[in-house]
This record gives sequence, structure tokens and C-alpha cells, in this order.
Amino acid sequence: MQRTTSTASAGLRSRLRRRSTAALVGAVAAAGLTTVTATPASAAGAPTGINWDHVWNGTGVRVYVEEYGDIISVCDTSANGHSAFVTVDDWDLNISHYKATVSTGKGTCVTHRASQGGKYNLHEYSNIGLTFEGKGGQGSYAVNFVNDH
Repeated sequence: MQRTTSTASAGLRSRLRRRSTAALVGAVAAAGLTTVTATPASAAGAPTGINWDHVWNGTGVRVYVEEYGDIISVCDTSANGHSAFVTVDDWDLNISHYKATVSTGKGTCVTHRASQGGKYNLHEYSNIGLTFEGKGGQGSYAVNFVNDH
């Protein structure tokens, strides 16, 4: 999906993105969210044959993102008795897209992609926010990326 914008609307989008990002940084600091780590893009259960653009780890959870095709996969990485989940939101357009939950145990994943249509088809050039956890409400993680391809 391609988006055309005027210079004025591009400037507005840029200001909104800066505000959204600044608001998230403040919210993360206030909420005491845990630090996120990046990892090489390979794990049991994650879809194979994809060159992931982003991979984030948290306690009991790993999230993979391939921007082309809007592929987002969340994996449970710990046998701790808790499900892993990710929520997917568009911070620029203030849209809550979906929540994906893995409830089938360690080493399993749930994957969604744009080809599923509707809420899984993310807007291009939007600031996409992900909130995820895998420890039963004992520590959330928040990250974001610009969906630019």
C-alpha cells in the first residue's frame, strides 16, 4: 500500500511521530518497563525462510518483525506457565490493530501477516508500537519501528 502526502501533511505526520515517540518514552520511564534486548533472527518455532527486520527478546517472549508483508511473530521462550503475547498498535494514527497470544507452551509461536487482511495489514510509513511480555504480568516491554517497506 502506498501513501501520497502533501508537504503540509508530511510535516504534521513528522510532528505527531515525534510527539508519539516522546510520549512513549515518558510512559515507559513512568511505568518502569523492562529493557529490551535484540538477538540474532533465529529461534525454534518462528517461521523459517524469513530475513527478519527486527527481533526483540524479553523474559519468556521473543518478537519477530518482517516489515515487507507486515509479518509479526510472537514466541513463548520459557516453560514458566505463562502465555506470551504482543499487542500491535499504530502510534501515528492512534489505532489498536491486534493482540497475538501464544498459549501452547515453550518453543511455539503465533504469526500474523498482511495477507490475512483487515487489522493485520499495517499502514505504510506509520510508527508501529509493540508491547509484549511472557511472564504473566510481571514485566512488559515496549518497542517501535517505522513500517517503511
